[in-house]
Amino acid sequence: MNRSPHTFWAAATTSLAIAASSALIATPATATADSHYTAPATHAAALSLPAAHSLHWPTVRSGSRGHAVVAAQHLLTARGHAAKADGVFGSRTAAAVRGFQKARKLRADGIVGPSTWKALITTVRSGSRGHAVVAVQHLLTARGHAVKADGAFGSRTAAAVRAFQKARKLRADGIVGPNTWNALLDAPSKPQPGPRGYYLKFTKNWQAPTRSKLSLVRDGKVVKSYRAGSGKGSTDECASNKGWLPSGTYQVKGHQTNRNSTIKGYAIQLADKACKPTKRGQKPVTRDYLFIHSEMLSNGRQAWDNPFVDDDDYRWNGDIDYQSLGCIKLTPGDIKDLFSRLNRAHWPKNLTLRVT
Repeated sequence: MNRSPHTFWAAATTSLAIAASSALIATPATATADSHYTAPATHAAALSLPAAHSLHWPTVRSGSRGHAVVAAQHLLTARGHAAKADGVFGSRTAAAVRGFQKARKLRADGIVGPSTWKALITTVRSGSRGHAVVAVQHLLTARGHAVKADGAFGSRTAAAVRAFQKARKLRADGIVGPNTWNALLDAPSKPQPGPRGYYLKFTKNWQAPTRSKLSLVRDGKVVKSYRAGSGKGSTDECASNKGWLPSGTYQVKGHQTNRNSTIKGYAIQLADKACKPTKRGQKPVTRDYLFIHSEMLSNGRQAWDNPFVDDDDYRWNGDIDYQSLGCIKLTPGDIKDLFSRLNRAHWPKNLTLRVT
């Protein structure tokens, strides 16, 4: 049937308008899981679709601590730039960030901000495995959706993801894509009840191992902290007799004030700890003969103590004397003070040492 030019162009214009409206309402078939379709600027407000730039990504850098740092460390490792997931943004993590940024042609400033987060994250879902999954599991637990951080994205992890997505008004598909990553990283942590009772905590100083810290903690609050060293200056946890203690929790097996062996005087004995080397091909190592101790004689006096000088730390030689064969070492005065406080607490049963 013949149409006039006016009729033809009117029909064509109507068809294009209908097609354009449908395209704005429907999600494109190529959209990735957990992504929002961004409409043209003139229609975004009407459709209430969030713009990508509205997402807020946390910034972590040297000195930062916490769950976002743990996530960044796992994601760096997943991307081939290994970083120990201890939640402390130290020099090694900064170096790993710079290496990743250089590889991705980003500004290599060692700071994890929006651009670096977007390059680090990767979509994970049921069946996924690895460090990126561990990062998700850690963040889920921190946000009140507890799940075992085993690196395997199974049914329980998927259920926890859906529950978190529902709480954050995201599409509850159980897939962790950009928007769920952003919500996990930006959401406030759920307050966790502090541990009750006494425990010991050793906090490593990666820049200066002999200037680490041992603390006595009660009900989550530090009672007293002491400067402490561990190892011979090496930060290799699996290096027997020279590396410092592997991270983890240790049972306190006993304590003495007059020990008389290689380690003498005041000593707290710790359970053995298995250490898995980070280098490929190396076999696991069991670190044993572990103590918290000082430089003493079996009678509790310092080896070079001067009976005419009332000073337990007489001639203590700073960084050198804080070194040990892999144990934790305090000055004589500090270990006596620690024993005094634990004596008043009646040496709590199941006392542990937590190394971070």
